[in-house]
Amino acid sequence: MGYKITIENLDFGYDEQDVLRDISLKFPEGGFISIIGPNGSGKSTLLKSISAVLKPRRGNIFINDAALSSMKKKDIAQLMSVVPQNTALEFDYKVMDVVLMGRYPYLGKFKGETEKDYAIALQNMEYTNTLHLKDRSFNELSGGERQRAILAQALTQQPKILLLDEPISHLDLQHQIEILTLIKKLSMDQNLTVIAVLHDLNMASNYSDYIVMMKDGQIKGEGTPIETLTVENIKDIFNIDVQIEVSPLTNKPYIYSIAAPEIKKNNIKVHVICGGGSGSEIIANLHNSGFMVSSGVLSIGDWDWKVSKDLDINIAEDVPFSKISDAAYETNKKLCVEADYIILTDFYIGKANLRNLQVLLEKELADKAVIILGDESFEQRDITEGMASEIFRKIKERQTSLLVSNEEIYNLLNKAGARYD
Repeated sequence: MGYKITIENLDFGYDEQDVLRDISLKFPEGGFISIIGPNGSGKSTLLKSISAVLKPRRGNIFINDAALSSMKKKDIAQLMSVVPQNTALEFDYKVMDVVLMGRYPYLGKFKGETEKDYAIALQNMEYTNTLHLKDRSFNELSGGERQRAILAQALTQQPKILLLDEPISHLDLQHQIEILTLIKKLSMDQNLTVIAVLHDLNMASNYSDYIVMMKDGQIKGEGTPIETLTVENIKDIFNIDVQIEVSPLTNKPYIYSIAAPEIKKNNIKVHVICGGGSGSEIIANLHNSGFMVSSGVLSIGDWDWKVSKDLDINIAEDVPFSKISDAAYETNKKLCVEADYIILTDFYIGKANLRNLQVLLEKELADKAVIILGDESFEQRDITEGMASEIFRKIKERQTSLLVSNEEIYNLLNKAGARYD
């Protein structure tokens, strides 16, 4: 069996703002566990509390009956490893060096890696299909390659518990499936207790043995996918209407979103440039609030694409795993020109989707209001060797560009919408 994790009456907050409230959980020993919930529900904060990155205001976390607060950092690092949402590194290293960093909990002071450490690293690189990348520069890798390399680093730590914070949120569909399939195999082959924060409900349903549902810093439900992913629970937690079908082969639910009926339109057009799940919640919220929403350029099969399709909004779409075509670019440009506002979400930008930034420099959009999310994380999300950062700088310098938070988007646009009522 895997390691047992028990949380008792956990509270956490910043200053006077509560983030987690009275969390009590007993995670199953071993298997793949997902934590799901809307943005701001406390998912990542809970994961950071389990990893001892954050210290709770109240309550305790136990690993096999030992209090986490009484354990040494080195012992915790030998017990659990973390794969963060952001895999970018401030300084560039060879992939082999990045993976070897997973051995730090086992190294003595002023002692380097041994042959055993190298053997463990090479074994996990082979397991994650990154051995052929060992001499490559980490920052030159694609999103999927970097995610696999960081996973190899985490496994080289030889953990009993693996924590993952939205490991697929900025990957295309092929790499999402590849990473989750690998993690699922790990949980079974190595009897790891895997706890992952996931955004995509269908991915969580397909890969999870157990699901924890969160909202407003509290646990709202827990159990198997068939027990938790119900029409009522999803309506309560995500405020969306869905239809659910259960596969007779896997006994796992598949969720279809249903556009809310009788939505009062306000005639404000908002175009969302996004990808990898970064725009799904914004698209749904704006649509359900009466805005005329469009999106693009999105790869067919991408989660943002699926949400846009379910809501029957205009999409600039293109085939996955290729650079944005001229036709998709022109459709995206047309939707931008027609919009009253453009929202640029915090997605990863590579050479394949660089034209999603370049379109904002078109002369027809010179006076268009552009609402920018994730300004502070842009350099980490730029995997174009600086090309995207230069374009982004020019976009930010325009007088019509606004740097805002997710919460500020709705306040800004709702005030605009009120003028049309």
